[in-house]
Amino acid sequence: MKSNVDSKLLLGLVIGAAIGAAVGYLAATDKKEQIVNELGELVGKVKEGFSSAIAKFKESKCETANVVEE
Repeated sequence: MKSNVDSKLLLGLVIGAAIGAAVGYLAATDKKEQIVNELGELVGKVKEGFSSAIAKFKESKCETANVVEE
């Protein structure tokens, strides 16, 4: 059990360090605006994909419910 907690803590620290490094890089770079725009586009694509996946899941869930009712 302790090993699981330790691994989660280590993972959290690594992710936090990576995010901190990325924010530091963005704050120090001259191309900050370009990078932020590219990241915005990427986030938009991820949102679209996630929304599409949720819609497909809901659709398949409804189809399954209709089949069960029949």
